[in-house]
Amino acid sequence: MNKKYLASVVTLALLVVLTTAASTSAAQPGRYQAMEIRAGKKSEYTIFILDTKDGHMWLLETKESRVDGKLTGGLKYQGKLRPGKNAGEIIIQFGEKD
Repeated sequence: MNKKYLASVVTLALLVVLTTAASTSAAQPGRYQAMEIRAGKKSEYTIFILDTKDGHMWLLETKESRVDGKLTGGLKYQGKLRPGKNAGEIIIQFGEKD
């Protein structure tokens, strides 16, 4: 077999394997998922972060100071989710009961 032909086949096979591996890892979500849930000014944001393995939740918030325009903020822990036993189960109920 021609060395040039063999090198081309090996290169093509390697590209197929790498492309398949990259698309598989991109399709699976990571442990931490984040979503912007509110935006104020361009420089202000709130991001909800979920630990998909253990159920912990955080809010990452920034705010722009009215006095000097500097950004302040922090990471606030929101608690831990727990799975329900059945679909539609109410985990926590709040407010008035009708």
